Amino acid sequence: MVESDVPELLRLMHAIVSFERGQNFALSEAELLRRGFDERPEFGAYVADVGPGALAGMAVHYEIPFMHTLQPLLMMKWLYIDPEYRGTGIGRRLMRQMALHARKTGHERFCWLVLTDNAPAQSFYRGVGATEDPEWRRWILPTDALNRLVDDAS
Repeated sequence: MVESDVPELLRLMHAIVSFERGQNFALSEAELLRRGFDERPEFGAYVADVGPGALAGMAVHYEIPFMHTLQPLLMMKWLYIDPEYRGTGIGRRLMRQMALHARKTGHERFCWLVLTDNAPAQSFYRGVGATEDPEWRRWILPTDALNRLVDDAS
């Protein structure tokens, strides 16, 4: 990823958030530039370039700096390929870039989340050798519950 990729990266990010039924998309080019190219970048991305100013896919990653193992955890936030480029090997190449990045940065593995109803993605990930984590399920404290908990005086 280079700074000139940011407009297309933002387009791809909006596409995956829409696909994931996400709301309140607040990312902007300025935020991506600040967060991705600052002195201490908060994320990185590998992109599939298909021409000047055009991207077909992305693998966005970040690191959780502190775990119980005293090692950081590499997280893939998003892997997204534009629908017209799916099945062309771009997803596998981006996963390989993530694996190379993991090895280069001293990670033995990396993790990501997948929607429970996204069978094509699950099949793709199994095809590259990934396995579903049998020990963890994601939990969320939504706004209403958060507010109740904060307001609970007992």
